[in-house]
Amino acid sequence: MLRNYLKIALRQLVRNRLLTAINMLGLSVGLACVVVLVLFAQKGLTWDSFHPNIDRIYTIQTQEGENAYNQSVYPLLDQLLRDYPEIEAGTHVQNWSRPWISYGGKDMQEPTDYVDSTFFEVFKLPLKYGNPTTALQNRYSVVFSEKMAQKLFGEVNPVGRHVTLNDTLQYTVTGVLAQIPANSSLQFEVMLPTANLQADAGFRDNANWYNNFATMFLVLKEGADKNRLEAKLPQLVKKHFSAEAQNRTLRLAAFKDFIHTNNPTFKNLIGGAIAIAVFLLLILSINLINLNTASALPRAKEVAMRQVVGASKWMVLGQFWVESALVVLTSLALAVPFTIYYLIPRFNALRDGNMQLDINWTTDSATILTVLALALLVAAVAGTYPALYLMGLKTTEAVKGKISASPKQGRLRQNSLIVLQFTLAVLLILGTIGMRSQLQYMKRADVGYNPHNVLVFKTDLAYRNEKTAAAQGQSILNSLRQNPNVVSFTSSDLTPAYYWDNFNSYYPDGDEGRQVNVRHVQGAVNYTETFNIPMLEGRNFSSATPADSANRAVVINEALMKAFGWTTAVGKKLRQKSDPNAFTIIGVTKNYHYRDLTDKVGPMLQWYGGRERLSTYLSVRLANEANAPALIGDMERQFKKIPARRALSYTYLTDEVEKAYKPIDSIWQMVSFVTLIAILTACAGIFGLITLVARQRTKEIGVRKVLGASVTNITVLLSSDFLKLVGLAILIAAPIGWWMGDAMLSYFAYHTQPQWWHIAVAGLMAVGIALVSVVFQALKAALANPVKSIRTE
Repeated sequence: MLRNYLKIALRQLVRNRLLTAINMLGLSVGLACVVVLVLFAQKGLTWDSFHPNIDRIYTIQTQEGENAYNQSVYPLLDQLLRDYPEIEAGTHVQNWSRPWISYGGKDMQEPTDYVDSTFFEVFKLPLKYGNPTTALQNRYSVVFSEKMAQKLFGEVNPVGRHVTLNDTLQYTVTGVLAQIPANSSLQFEVMLPTANLQADAGFRDNANWYNNFATMFLVLKEGADKNRLEAKLPQLVKKHFSAEAQNRTLRLAAFKDFIHTNNPTFKNLIGGAIAIAVFLLLILSINLINLNTASALPRAKEVAMRQVVGASKWMVLGQFWVESALVVLTSLALAVPFTIYYLIPRFNALRDGNMQLDINWTTDSATILTVLALALLVAAVAGTYPALYLMGLKTTEAVKGKISASPKQGRLRQNSLIVLQFTLAVLLILGTIGMRSQLQYMKRADVGYNPHNVLVFKTDLAYRNEKTAAAQGQSILNSLRQNPNVVSFTSSDLTPAYYWDNFNSYYPDGDEGRQVNVRHVQGAVNYTETFNIPMLEGRNFSSATPADSANRAVVINEALMKAFGWTTAVGKKLRQKSDPNAFTIIGVTKNYHYRDLTDKVGPMLQWYGGRERLSTYLSVRLANEANAPALIGDMERQFKKIPARRALSYTYLTDEVEKAYKPIDSIWQMVSFVTLIAILTACAGIFGLITLVARQRTKEIGVRKVLGASVTNITVLLSSDFLKLVGLAILIAAPIGWWMGDAMLSYFAYHTQPQWWHIAVAGLMAVGIALVSVVFQALKAALANPVKSIRTE
């Protein structure tokens, strides 16, 4: 029976070659998009789930006021392991420095994590080479990622070989990590034991019971009660934390939620991917149902004859299921290479270093089965609907071949599906336009400073000799002072396009009850002048004012002044918790956006960074951007004279500001692509339907032409019904799209509003694309030879 089903299915598909091609083209591209979206959602929903003991792993989270973060004080972990036997093991995963690693004439500097010797007791990450039990026991041991090991040693086992860190110390390679899944919160390139941190004076000064910068993880023993352990933590805070940190609350946060605490918007991305996949699947399903139903109409006599000779309902359904499954599975097979070789690389490029997608036929079996199940579901629905419809026709009429067009009830069902299909497509268009409008709004908004005509040089080049570099650096700065094309410059650790996530509590001198959580960063001489940041009052730091250092001068922003309820701030003193000395405010800047416009401008303070010297960034404001090439060439020549591991690099500040919106821009591009597929799929369906309508009305069209109907009359006749349906879809989508757009835009602290022209543009796009699809086929039918048309039936 199956062989007969396949034979008949192949004959039908070949007979309706145009509709088959339209179906497969739309389905293959659409299903490829669904595969990527489902793969992304599956990676997100199973984030970190590969750890075998994930239900027992917790991170120490600090709650301070309304702020919660996955860090606490560094000594806490040792104290927890000593005091609470319900903890099986714990480890720090600490960023602090990035040492240079040398081997065989190669110098590399990669992200470095300092972990405890118990790391592999908490996280059961497999090693490609080495023994996890002993890999981190010795202070002078190092574990590399597989990629890092290949860069240094090639395709050999490097365990036992020695590398040099920062040109001084010899370390032994004790392990190479196997590849870590992309959906892991922890990604490693270089791992060093935390014992190395104790040799760093700066680290020892900060590793106290006040400073929150340590990330640590615990694994509880089997059967341990997390809530009972958490209830004991307030006593630990009271006993060990510094007096200024007594207001903090410690929590045990499940490691499986770690990604969502660090990136609260990640859930929205997952939900958005699922929603778009559902939208696209609905559009694809409706399109397939419409085309299958339309192409099945000429088969009413065949179905009726099957029923007359005794075919059961399941036999008829089986025939249509096989035909539908053949189309869907063939389309899915075509979608796979398109997904692997085009869509996934494009998606990964847009993600720009964030979680990268790949398909592993072993570990991604859940995704593969999900997509296959969805495809079969679409095939089942698309095959069931036309079969039931044809079986529901009056057999005595159908068997005589009198059913040549869809009855009124059938047209109503089909028209409803077309309206739903285009409503979803218009909603996607509205979402794309809304995101694009918001993106342009943020890029063009006044950021509170002037990013134009500013060159930013990256001057943290890992100099071979710091003293020599400092002396030659002063010569470079002097040359800039004498350059007539240079308006101003500043050497700083930060630029307005890049700021640290570094916070502390400050309060007005003598009023400890008015504490404010403040982003505090290092300031620089000529910082406000170079970036044209307006001063509300006072001044910026100055090398000509030695008292800036003696008085512990600080510059605050307008948001911090208002947070304290002040109308003026210059001359007032601030205190920082855990610091006995006061700071003196010398200036207040107007609010400027040191991050993108997703969040509001928060309270910020800059402390005096000292006299001018080479720092991380050297930002130069030019009188005219046309002078930039000459300055770049001059700077490159001067920096080449300073022995360093890295070459000088540069960028324009406007480009750096633009980079802040790259994640949102990437999302917009992905949504735009899916929207394009959705609207083209919907139009392909209409194209197929009007082709069938034209075929069914071939004789009518011929008679009308003979009686004097013009090409325009016939085109309007065939097109009007479809365009009315598109218009109805626009009317339904408009209020829904307005509501969804308002909800989406409210996510941004500074946002535009939905506009009437968004709906107008979306409507015109839908009508325009549909019109092209409809009119093309209508004109073809209208221009056909009427004599031939009359003879056709």
